[in-house]
Amino acid sequence: MRFLKILFGLSVASALVACGGGGGNASAPGTLGTGSGSGSGSRAPVATIDVVASAAQLNNAAGSSVLITATVKDANNNALVARAVTFAASSGNLTSVQTATGGDFGGATAVLSTGADDTSRTITVTVTSEGKTGTVAVAVSSNGVSNGAGSIAVAIFNSGNAAVTSIASGGSFTARATVRDGTGVAIVNKLVLFNLNGASIAALTPDTALTNAAGVAQVVISPSSLSAIGAATLSASTQVGTGTLTIGTDFAVSAANLTLGLLNVGSVNLPSGGNTSVDIAALINGVAAAGTPVNIAFSASCGRFNSGTASFSQVTNGSGVASVSYSAVNPDGTLCSGLVTLSASSAGGASSSKSITVAAPAANAITFVAATPGKIFVAGSGALEQSVVEFKVLSGSTPMVNEAVIFSIQTNPGGVGLNASGSLANVTVTTDGQGIARVSVFSGTIPGPVKVRASLSANPLVYAETQNLSVSSGPPSQRFMSLAVQTYNIEGWTIDGKGTQLTVRLADRQGNPVEDGTVVNFTAEGGQVASSCATALANGISSCTVDFISQNPRPSNGRVSVLAFTAGTKDYVDVNGNNRYDAGVDTLLNIGDAYRDDNEDGVYNSSVGEFVVPRLGNALCAGAGEPFPSRVNTCDANLATTVRQQAVILFSSSQPFVTFTSALNAFGVSFKLGSLDNNLLPMPAGTTVTAEAVDGSPANAVTCSVAKVTGNPVPNVNPTTDPLADLTTSHSVFLKDCGTGDTLFINIGAPSGLITTYTLPIP
Repeated sequence: MRFLKILFGLSVASALVACGGGGGNASAPGTLGTGSGSGSGSRAPVATIDVVASAAQLNNAAGSSVLITATVKDANNNALVARAVTFAASSGNLTSVQTATGGDFGGATAVLSTGADDTSRTITVTVTSEGKTGTVAVAVSSNGVSNGAGSIAVAIFNSGNAAVTSIASGGSFTARATVRDGTGVAIVNKLVLFNLNGASIAALTPDTALTNAAGVAQVVISPSSLSAIGAATLSASTQVGTGTLTIGTDFAVSAANLTLGLLNVGSVNLPSGGNTSVDIAALINGVAAAGTPVNIAFSASCGRFNSGTASFSQVTNGSGVASVSYSAVNPDGTLCSGLVTLSASSAGGASSSKSITVAAPAANAITFVAATPGKIFVAGSGALEQSVVEFKVLSGSTPMVNEAVIFSIQTNPGGVGLNASGSLANVTVTTDGQGIARVSVFSGTIPGPVKVRASLSANPLVYAETQNLSVSSGPPSQRFMSLAVQTYNIEGWTIDGKGTQLTVRLADRQGNPVEDGTVVNFTAEGGQVASSCATALANGISSCTVDFISQNPRPSNGRVSVLAFTAGTKDYVDVNGNNRYDAGVDTLLNIGDAYRDDNEDGVYNSSVGEFVVPRLGNALCAGAGEPFPSRVNTCDANLATTVRQQAVILFSSSQPFVTFTSALNAFGVSFKLGSLDNNLLPMPAGTTVTAEAVDGSPANAVTCSVAKVTGNPVPNVNPTTDPLADLTTSHSVFLKDCGTGDTLFINIGAPSGLITTYTLPIP
């Protein structure tokens, strides 16, 4: 502001000089006057000199100055022109001295600054002309603080190096602190810490600096945002001598005058689904916001920007320009058409908009999406007989809404239709909001591949067809379910983790493999079994396998019931030979709810916690036990059922229970081998049975020996469906050349390595 006053004063002085002699109180030739026109009169003597200062007070901040103006007058108080003057100051510096006077103004000017002296004082400026003097006093207030060892002063400067008390966005401002020692000499490389008490409206970058050769440390100060407004205090601190000096100065933050330029688009005419570039310049006080990032919010009446949304914010680059990419496709994938308005706005309400034209979309492609499920079953099979096929209509890569699609069957194994009646008529469907057209496909009575075509109604030459859709002969049939156990008698009575595998094989009522991925579930009375497996074809055969291991609980009789089950169909007699079940015509082989017959008594017992798969049937029918347990009086008239089979796994002991079935003699002995803990159970499969003979009469001419052992090793024993069945195994040891005094040793070795030896003296 002070420099503006100086410039104004200089401009006025110059203007008055330029007007000298042309106006004012010019006298007639030869008389005293203030003008400088021609005449033969003598020059009027200087009577007084009026001296004024543009400000009555100076601050010690570097660059602080005032304009001194001197007006030379005659005795009649008229300004005299063209009189030389001399300026002198008691301290500080005088610069820009204009000593020539002229015009009515009759003035001379000089600029007074404080210089290097930071003390509070009064500077007297004396002006002399033709023996006359005039003076003016300017008070100097200290803009710094001192502790005797030195001083510090602080102020804010604009890009023109003028001290200011207000900052705004778009300008370049620095905070400067001047540090001197006690004699007024600049201190170099002194650390100065700057601080703001109004960080919400202004910021420092950085907040520390070292003084330069002039003792000045400076940092950048700027508004915290374009909309920041208010006042704050800037302070600077440094260590001089043994004390810390801190000085502060108040300043204001003014809101920037932010405007936006014209919204520029790469093309105002776009094809359907097309895109274009969009950019706009941000202006601060009419100048590009090159050094101030400005957040620009873009929006569109239809379509989307970089982020895939209808609105998007972008920060201006180093040139003050924000650029985005616009696409004439809505966030939900639908296409724009017609007139679209693009807009940009920024903080403070500045905005700009422009309209573009987007061509109407046209469907030009159709793609197969899915058939769910990909395999259905012949009608009347009791399994899923309907698949939903989906196609998507596109314009380029964009889904098309409300487009008519014609569905037709191209490959039909027999009876397949697009409605439940099996009609072969075409069906027309309109696409939904995602461009999807759907139709249901119903199976017929003959298995085989199916192909459905979807064509654009507007252009039937544009079409697509289903992939891998087929009608299967049927789901798993109860008659064609088989459960096999790898090893029945495992060493599981006292040892955890002894395992076996269970394999299920499934086929439909024609004996063909079921669909890959058919899930079979398992449940067990004891031990642990994998919960399920999914069938897969191996050499054209459908099967899947799970693991079973021994652990608690262990049924007291060592017999563990395991049930495998899945959704499938009952069997029936196809009386009319149409390969489908017709209620009232065909003979249904009915079965009730599947259950796990834990106690193997052939009857479902809820009191002992037997597992059941209820289907809510209540028709009268016979019940059955394992291997295909069926709950009595739970039948229904439906073909669908729970296909099931039960197996029993034996938890055999590690120690044997031996029952001799013949007396030991010189020719050998026979015995039955069972489990010590459950005498009716066999030893674990793989248990070894060996024998050795020790001759008790070494003088004999022949040596007692074992000729043969039968039943070694213990085989895999099927437990049958009788819980009281004797499953022990029979064994014999045949001797050669043995007699009284000789000894037979029988060794029973469990798979775990435990060996039990029986010592039998030969009588």
